[in-house]
Amino acid sequence: MKKNLDMTEGRPISLLWAFTFPTLMGNLLNQVYSITDSIVVGRYLGQTALAAVGGTMPVVLLLAALMIGINVGVGIIISRYFGQKNEELMRKAFANSLYLGVILSAGIMVLGLTLSETILRWMGTPEGPLQEATIYLKITFTTTVCPLMYYLFSSAFRGLGDSQTALYCLIVSVLSNIGLDILFVAVFHWGVAGSAWATALAQAFSAAISAGLLFHKYPVMRMKREDLRPHKELLKQITVLAIPIAVQSAFNNLGSLVAQSAVNLFGEATMAAYTAASRVGTLALMPVETIGSSLSVYASQNHGAGKAERVRQGVRASLQLSLVVSTVLGGFLLICGRQMAGMFLSSPSEEIMSLVQQFLLITAVPGILAGVMQVYQQVLRGVDKANQALMGGVMQLITKIAVVAVGAWGMRNLDVVWLGWPASFVAGTIVPYFCYRKLVREAEQG
Repeated sequence: MKKNLDMTEGRPISLLWAFTFPTLMGNLLNQVYSITDSIVVGRYLGQTALAAVGGTMPVVLLLAALMIGINVGVGIIISRYFGQKNEELMRKAFANSLYLGVILSAGIMVLGLTLSETILRWMGTPEGPLQEATIYLKITFTTTVCPLMYYLFSSAFRGLGDSQTALYCLIVSVLSNIGLDILFVAVFHWGVAGSAWATALAQAFSAAISAGLLFHKYPVMRMKREDLRPHKELLKQITVLAIPIAVQSAFNNLGSLVAQSAVNLFGEATMAAYTAASRVGTLALMPVETIGSSLSVYASQNHGAGKAERVRQGVRASLQLSLVVSTVLGGFLLICGRQMAGMFLSSPSEEIMSLVQQFLLITAVPGILAGVMQVYQQVLRGVDKANQALMGGVMQLITKIAVVAVGAWGMRNLDVVWLGWPASFVAGTIVPYFCYRKLVREAEQG
């Protein structure tokens, strides 16, 4: 194998940073695409189109969370067998993960096509952006298999410790996505449908390149006939690990769906402001999620190798990295966040800009809270305690929904709605933290 990272040896903080950095750069690049996408839609199609695309995002992210959650489980399984140097089970795990993902994505596609408009109406989407939002959502559900394949190969690279190649594939996806976005929206004038098709085609193109690179760089991952047979025990392992992660990711985004429904109550201008602010705010929250995700791979490799002390060292290193990154990015958003959000519309009103500033101040600047939550949830996933991490996700969801509901439907106060984010980060940390401490005590006593 080439250029993969064995995290069972060496200084934990250096290994985690070496693994996280390419993924972090990739995710930041992906966020640049998301921002560019919204800028293209907002500037060429206007406030209503921006509100329409933004209004679908919780549903789109919910779908992506299911795909990512399944494939994070794949990465953890591959990491475990990589730590054990078991190449045969690595190949079989990959093949069976594909079967699981295809079945689930087919079911999601059928349900989504049937319920797209109904879902948007449940969310209280105003009539103005409703039609365009429905079109965008139906195209997204139709092309569900594209993100499935993209995330599957990305997780395989990460499971092998090769986040660098995963970054290259992401760069291909992002650059082609930006190019197709401009072509379909600005040149062909396909409207919001063009933006949806651009995303799907870019992911499909990147998945094809990823497949070629995986089998070229890692001959041990080239499937043999016996590897392609469904393996009952492996499929069970993948399902037991992946489904709780997928459900937790869905829970997290279900909270965002409720938040979007709450924002919709305040009208189209607030929807547009929320779309712009959430795109910019992700710059502070996404990096700490990436650090946590890297910890799950690190913990899985060391758990597979039977090195419990290195897992604890990885947790401490991840907390340190999260503190530094979140402090730097929080300061950046305080200084530049308002100006960045102003790029999304040609003439944003003062009302929109004020809403953006409040959202960033309350939800994105205290990103360290999200970082701590991610560390304790992700380490549990890496050591085969995904259900305990899921409990933290449930508390996170309940808290976010409760605070958002009070702010929107009880008090009609957007500032209280925004408080749902930091409150949910704290709530989502409590159960995983105590579960992790219990594991540490048991390891010390045993």
